[in-house]
Amino acid sequence: MQDDDLRRLLARELHDRVAQTLTTMLIELEHYKTEQHGRQSVLRQMEALQTSTREVLGSLREVLYELRSDPTEIGQGFEESVRTLVDRFSARTSIKTKLILSEGWPRRVKSPAAVNLYRIIEEGLTNVRQHSGATEANVVLTDTMDRLLAVITDNGRGIDLDESVPLGMGMLGMRERALFLGADLKVTSYPGAGTELTVAIPRRALA
Repeated sequence: MQDDDLRRLLARELHDRVAQTLTTMLIELEHYKTEQHGRQSVLRQMEALQTSTREVLGSLREVLYELRSDPTEIGQGFEESVRTLVDRFSARTSIKTKLILSEGWPRRVKSPAAVNLYRIIEEGLTNVRQHSGATEANVVLTDTMDRLLAVITDNGRGIDLDESVPLGMGMLGMRERALFLGADLKVTSYPGAGTELTVAIPRRALA
């Protein structure tokens, strides 16, 4: 099964088994609240439970949106797809994130190469959210004579790049996608000085 087929299957299962269950819980809680006249402590607890459930459901919907991203659309409108990804990431995490695009970046990017680069950027931002403690991040798409560069930087706490520490699944996935692109993937980081992820792709692989 291809990665994107698996993502769509996972999205469907999460929607059918989890999202619908959470929605049903919210409806049942609202119904139960109508039976608690005068029981303020119970009502407060139920409202807190509803709030938590809504937050989980909101987070799940964001995950579903990302899982359902259409690879064909990414290839046809790579710049817009990345811009939407960055804007949604910034709004959802409160990490101020900007997309910086050079004039030399191609307006159309080949698919499936575009899908692999998009997923690398997506996973890179996930790492920023989960591990960096950053308040600001940038996604830079720029170019040299023969290469296109995608760079993600943050102002977080930095990470330990000790080679004896096993790579996480996210980093392994990014490296596999970089290999598919014929790209070099490099992480530069120092404790307390943020992290920089650079993907250098041969221009012919994308443009």
